[in-house]
Amino acid sequence: MIKAIIFDFDGVIADSEPAHRKSFNITLKQLGITIPKKLYREKYVGLGSLSIMEDVFRTYNVKRSARFWVRKRMKVFRSLVRRGEVRPVKGFMKFNKLLDRIGMKKIIASGGYKANVSIMLKKLKLDKEFQFISREDVKNRKPNPEALLLAAKRLGVKPSECLVFEDSPYGVEAARRAGMRCVALTTSLDSSYFQRCCVVAKDFREVDLKFLRRMGYR
Repeated sequence: MIKAIIFDFDGVIADSEPAHRKSFNITLKQLGITIPKKLYREKYVGLGSLSIMEDVFRTYNVKRSARFWVRKRMKVFRSLVRRGEVRPVKGFMKFNKLLDRIGMKKIIASGGYKANVSIMLKKLKLDKEFQFISREDVKNRKPNPEALLLAAKRLGVKPSECLVFEDSPYGVEAARRAGMRCVALTTSLDSSYFQRCCVVAKDFREVDLKFLRRMGYR
């Protein structure tokens, strides 16, 4: 029986991947580097900003501190958020109201940094709605299930009682390892990335009470 919903954040609640890529390219322009949209989608969606920056620096043989440039990137990203370049994923606000109406427990388990998640939640006026787990709360990133298991613990439910919404293969694999049911949204990647591994939905416009009941809510 489903007793709780665990959301990834970027690409699941917040339609933020375009702003993330834009912030990388604004920052990396100083080094003469651009990350193409196709490459970003295929290689970097669901990967942490430090891992992305380290991979870019290896690829282009940049002998700089990746952590320093990640901090620069974060400042650019937050300025984009303040300018309104991050919006909710389609259908999320309606789905969130449904969860409140039926009394469903909910939490965010994000691979993003606390400051980034916080500023986006405030901009989307969801900061009073959710507790969240961020990168600083765990030792291991997805696909390690640590964040999802911590989320279940904080809600006081068993892993088998959780339904997870993710948008990357890393997150889907983390849910599998945690023993949780998972829905993959094709907000960041197309359905071919999730074939046969979980239930797939375009966005939350395809997720309603009947959908939750099919997934195990009673």
